[in-house]
Amino acid sequence: MKTKIAILRQGHDKWHEIVSEQDASGLSVSAYCRQQGINEKTFYNWRKKLGNPLEPKLKNFIQVKATKNEPVNVLKIQTPGGYCLEVLSGTEKSYVQSILEVLAGLR
Repeated sequence: MKTKIAILRQGHDKWHEIVSEQDASGLSVSAYCRQQGINEKTFYNWRKKLGNPLEPKLKNFIQVKATKNEPVNVLKIQTPGGYCLEVLSGTEKSYVQSILEVLAGLR
């Protein structure tokens, strides 16, 4: 069994593996973390950072929030990954979609 310190130093790929293993184990997060010697809060932080695989992915919908101080002809899109995209009204849907797909791949 690895020590907590060794696990904490692992990168993105290792944490993706850990989150996937917990999901496949059938154990609760608490039980899995206890068994593996992982800090539960750290596990939840990494799962949030990686995107919770248990949350359904909505492929055809995005959240749009209107703000009063923005010009009407500009759409501002904030992605779950923290990117902000501003496009002019009338921009082709396929162009915006391709940009969002690229941004989603950078996670």
